[in-house]
Amino acid sequence: MKVRGAALAPAAVALRFLSQAVTATWRLHRLEGREHLERALEPPALLACWHEQTALSLLLVRRYLLPAGGPVSILASHSADGELSARIGRAWGIRVTRGSTSRGGRDAALHLYGELRRHRSTLLLMPDGPRGPAREAKPGGIVLAATSGAPIVPAGLVAARGFRLRSWDRMAIGAPFTRVAVAVGEPMALERSATPAEREEARLELGARLDELTARARQLLS
Repeated sequence: MKVRGAALAPAAVALRFLSQAVTATWRLHRLEGREHLERALEPPALLACWHEQTALSLLLVRRYLLPAGGPVSILASHSADGELSARIGRAWGIRVTRGSTSRGGRDAALHLYGELRRHRSTLLLMPDGPRGPAREAKPGGIVLAATSGAPIVPAGLVAARGFRLRSWDRMAIGAPFTRVAVAVGEPMALERSATPAEREEARLELGARLDELTARARQLLS
């Protein structure tokens, strides 16, 4: 979604109300792995899903994360699209850290570390963002989990009806009153002393788990 300049403010207001109104109508059809989701409600933790499921993850934010009372955080890039995401996130009551793996990456990582350790936040992690390739986990989330000691709780979310944006990730937008299925997997914990080889293995495992959980969520809809 390309929004620039003076159009950012009205677009953010419109999308804030639209996202809140539409997600309020979504019906949680099935939630598998509720016991694993409970770990994400005990920050610090990272709740991970593919970038294409960012909008669908707002269902978990609305029904579970925000009511739990702990801070919820996201990373938004410095781009215009990132600014739009940041404004919408703040309107939802989500803490926003600006940065990306390509610009301000080190500063963003330090701020996210602070969100996890100092503010004891639940961080929404989209490991293939902000620019892709889609469904290819990057190492940043693994490094953050290892250095902070916060576990990664992987999840897959699928809507029965909706459409996809013409973006690099083909983001899924659920239709009003659609059913959404969620599959949550066992938390992944990494030691600070993990070797580069162990971190790479964890990166590949995270990607495989997210694919499996997305497929499982699709099965739960049938």
